[in-house]
Amino acid sequence: MALRGFQQGGVHWQVWSVIPGTRKDGERRGGRDRRSPDPVFLYRGADRRKAADRRNAAATVSAAFAGGWLVFQAPHERRRLAPIPADWEALSSDDLARLCERATRVHGLSDG
Repeated sequence: MALRGFQQGGVHWQVWSVIPGTRKDGERRGGRDRRSPDPVFLYRGADRRKAADRRNAAATVSAAFAGGWLVFQAPHERRRLAPIPADWEALSSDDLARLCERATRVHGLSDG
């Protein structure tokens, strides 16, 4: 996965590709195992979950994004563009800025 950066209107953007379903092991989490015998992590009460375990549920992606998308991220904004343009890693910074202008703003965690 390539990671590129460019400037647009005085704002630094980073761009990378996302292709769903490409991990072979199916696991995306990293770090410490939450099932550790460490007393801080060991809960002895009743199971409070109401729904079935969601870790094994397959994520669904809309048809428009099934082939992957580009993520454009600035400090206070995130956008995405699908489908991924061919050879986007080799495009000039000006071309990346034009793609960013076409990309759709993503609302959520990146909103300030």
